[in-house]
Amino acid sequence: MSYHKIVHIGPSGNVGTPVHKALVDSGKFEITVLSRKESKFTSSNPSVKVIKVDFTNHQELVETLKGNEAVVITIGLREVEATTKALIDASIDAGVKRIIPGEFGVDTHTQPGQSQTIYSPHHKIDEYLTGKSAAGVIEYTTINTGPFFNWGLIVPHHLLGFDIPNKKATLYNGGTLRWNTSNVETIGASVVSVFSTPEKFKNKNLLISDFYISQKEILAILEEETGSKFEITETDADKMEEDAEAGLRRGEWNFPNILGAVLGSMFSSKGACGWGENDDSASLGLEKKDLRTEIKKAI
Repeated sequence: MSYHKIVHIGPSGNVGTPVHKALVDSGKFEITVLSRKESKFTSSNPSVKVIKVDFTNHQELVETLKGNEAVVITIGLREVEATTKALIDASIDAGVKRIIPGEFGVDTHTQPGQSQTIYSPHHKIDEYLTGKSAAGVIEYTTINTGPFFNWGLIVPHHLLGFDIPNKKATLYNGGTLRWNTSNVETIGASVVSVFSTPEKFKNKNLLISDFYISQKEILAILEEETGSKFEITETDADKMEEDAEAGLRRGEWNFPNILGAVLGSMFSSKGACGWGENDDSASLGLEKKDLRTEIKKAI
């Protein structure tokens, strides 16, 4: 049986926006957004209830969450650990049945992602949430998606390695490693699917993707569709990851180290985003996409 009353924390940003849109557009749920006191968030749908809360006030969170069945969290890496643990505790006391924590991205549940410093907040959340689940006080579903494909192709820091307007590409370790990746809209669709058939995905770590591809496959299509040869820069992803992870272990959580570690988790020889063609996408009812079509949209 589908859940009906859903709470969303973090409805803006790269993941939050498409997840919120998917929940609203599905027409299946009564949605409440919890936002910080200083937030200016408003939903495009007047039926969405927006409540401003203090995430450090346990009793306030409990009272706000009462009567709801499930929580989905889509907040940034830097604040995810403390906020998620607070929400887990409050959800348990409020009688919430299911949590989808904000772990969208690389597979942090197996090696090497399980040991990468950049994802240590997620590792701590996993341990905490699975412990509570084992005690029978709450259920969870995690959704790992790989890097966000259509967003990653166009962001200014070139997450996937391509500067399309200037016809430049950075190839990591030769650009031949294959990895799984998902459009941001697919992430929203996966959340809707989990909440629509929750028993099917109870206490599951799900892997989804739109594509299992390499940088060179993307580059070939980009050059064909633009009619231009891209200027190539080669980068050693293993060295980049090693240096970035060392900085993080020293406590230097700055943007270069965070980006280097994230890129390394995607493109190094021990990348954590390559689980192959066979994942959980079909069981979630996710529609297959055409790679060339999605690249043409980015162009």
